[in-house]
Amino acid sequence: MSTKPWSYIFEDLGDGGPDLRWAGPTHQCLCGNDLLAVAVRFEDSQVAFYLLDVRCLACGAYLIAPTEIDDEQHFGT
Repeated sequence: MSTKPWSYIFEDLGDGGPDLRWAGPTHQCLCGNDLLAVAVRFEDSQVAFYLLDVRCLACGAYLIAPTEIDDEQHFGT
């Protein structure tokens, strides 16, 4: 049985848009969209973890999802 990398779940987004990971962690894409495709694992109805490589559902851009520490350092929350 062959295994696929987890990123195959994003194949429906096509070849993708621009690689915007250089911009660092972000809550929304540079196209203005804030709905992102994220791989998440749940345990007991709670988010146990999520992968930081995300895709914009509007343009397919590659982005980095923020974490709590990013919120404190970059977004001032």
